[in-house]
Amino acid sequence: MSRTSGCARVVKVFALALSGLTVVACASANKAALRQASVESSKSLAAGDYGKAIERCKKLYEKDRANGKIVSSCAAMIEQVKTAGDTARSQGKYAAAQNAYRVLAGNWDGFSALARRLTFKKTDLEAGLRDCRLAVSERQFRQELESGNYSKAIAVYQSALREFPEDKAMKAGYAKGVAEIVETGAKALAAKDYARAGRIDGFLLKNLESLKAAAGAAAGGGSSRESLAEAFRVCSMELANAGLAEYRKGNLENAIAFWDDLLTFDPDNAEIKKAVETARAQLGKLKSSSKGGSKGGRGGQGIRGAH
Repeated sequence: MSRTSGCARVVKVFALALSGLTVVACASANKAALRQASVESSKSLAAGDYGKAIERCKKLYEKDRANGKIVSSCAAMIEQVKTAGDTARSQGKYAAAQNAYRVLAGNWDGFSALARRLTFKKTDLEAGLRDCRLAVSERQFRQELESGNYSKAIAVYQSALREFPEDKAMKAGYAKGVAEIVETGAKALAAKDYARAGRIDGFLLKNLESLKAAAGAAAGGGSSRESLAEAFRVCSMELANAGLAEYRKGNLENAIAFWDDLLTFDPDNAEIKKAVETARAQLGKLKSSSKGGSKGGRGGQGIRGAH
């Protein structure tokens, strides 16, 4: 064997050895990167930052889609985020559940090749988002209804329907909500809570057609514009007359309270506005003359009862 061929063989062996060392070094680097990404993703997952957890896996996956360990690790992290969303949903933590589902749905195309490894589909995420949105809407509607914020209560479902315009459950929830407001108004009127009934009937009168158009004819609970207008008139009349009765007895503060209740749902009632102004002026004079004494005083005859 010539000296030249011997040198060539040594160079070849050295090159192969160097190549092997490079492969080992790269493999070690990949393992370290995978391990680091796994640790950081787990921390993000524990903190509820599902976006960061998925983003770290996504970067590794995009760099080396053929690496089986990276693929398995990413699939496992995706499953963990889905499980976290399901757990939050079962606990009534709908905002957290929506966050998890939304992150996965938003990144689904980037992980489409992993779909066969997963236990769920994109449609499952979309269904979860709809169910959470409906649950959140029902909860917010209830809070606003109990607070007497009828416009805000309906706005909750209106917002949800803009997001899911064709969802039957959302439409049914909206219709049920409107019908419940109608029923609440009827119960308030029967209980002679004229202030609350008047506010509800006034709101329904202003929005009845749009409510029925959006949530269906059943949303009005069978109420017609005529029946609502009559209930509104009764509420206005009862509060006006209750205020007048207190005024005539000299109970000016009580009279003003009744009339203020009326003005919350009938703010353009000029006669009641004038009555309130008169009563307040008289009350001010009484308090001034008695140096903060009596809350009463005989009312004048310039205020008439409602008919």
